[in-house]
Amino acid sequence: MNPPQSPASITIRRKGFSRFIIGLGAFAVGLTIPLFVLPYFRHQLTPTGMIPFALPGAYALSGLIELITGVDFFEFARRWDELKGWQRGIFGTFIVLVAGLLIITVFGLVASRL
Repeated sequence: MNPPQSPASITIRRKGFSRFIIGLGAFAVGLTIPLFVLPYFRHQLTPTGMIPFALPGAYALSGLIELITGVDFFEFARRWDELKGWQRGIFGTFIVLVAGLLIITVFGLVASRL
């Protein structure tokens, strides 16, 4: 049985969900414009020139962290900074491995349907 959530946690999760949706929408629009709407400018977009298009994605990821954890992003960052270096290394490696496995699985499922 799950423990009851505090009202603050629910508020943070709602805020995180809205940040995630807004950031994801802005990221999708920002990605669509240079790739599909302006194809003749595609060769002029360098990795440095794509940074502004990645900012909404970072905003969406901060909202996703709030949605999953129920903790404000800055509080989460403070707690992360308080961890010892070896703990951050282990947790960070675990997060990267899980994210990589998730990405490979999703792309594998999508590619198998095509």
